[in-house]
Amino acid sequence: MRPVTLYFHGLPGSAAELAAFGPEIAARAQDFHVVARGGDFARLGEKIVAQFPDQPLRLVGFSLGAAAALRTAPHLGERVEQIDLVSPAAPLQLGDFLSGMAGAPVFRAALAGRGAFAALTFMQAQAARIAPARMAAALMAKTKGEDRALVADPCFIAALAQSLGHSLLEERAAYMAEIRAYVADWRTNLAKVHQPVAIWQGREDDWTPPAMAKALAGALPSRPEVTMFPGHSHFSALREYLARDHAA
Repeated sequence: MRPVTLYFHGLPGSAAELAAFGPEIAARAQDFHVVARGGDFARLGEKIVAQFPDQPLRLVGFSLGAAAALRTAPHLGERVEQIDLVSPAAPLQLGDFLSGMAGAPVFRAALAGRGAFAALTFMQAQAARIAPARMAAALMAKTKGEDRALVADPCFIAALAQSLGHSLLEERAAYMAEIRAYVADWRTNLAKVHQPVAIWQGREDDWTPPAMAKALAGALPSRPEVTMFPGHSHFSALREYLARDHAA
């Protein structure tokens, strides 16, 4: 039986990520089931089992969605045949990563406490409400590698703007809960992930740096190989993954 593919999007993120790179690549991901999240991974596992009671599963996690996939996988057990992680966000406590992460201000605010994080998220939400496309372009202004070409692509900017609205406006409470769960120390959860894992990473990524992917691979029981995409950064690594046959 062919496994059901569950897609864990980034944060900010949404199902729009799968349509961000044009119709041909979007068609490859048309059977992906996008997982609605909120920081409670045990409950999420229960919901997935209820929705797909008999089928084998494949988890695909992008960016912060990779962290959610890894924390959900132990609750699904042997039902999970494969976990694919693209540009994965690993526990911050695995190394000194924050200085090399474009999203560091968000994570530092979450580490500082609920008040600081709520204030920053409120300001971001106002920007996402008033000028989502401008906010999307600003987030990509200093990007590296192949991601730079995406800034000039209206399809990509529209998808990113849609994702900003989804996380910061429509699902703000769930977004904040999961960010707080991410910055907490969840290294011990990695030892519970016994399913096969594969990692794809852009060599020029400045959102989740290559050193983070390598540290994650070293901390997982299966010691997965990290496939590096030369010249690619964060979102372009996702594009490359989706464009390949294994994502079909």
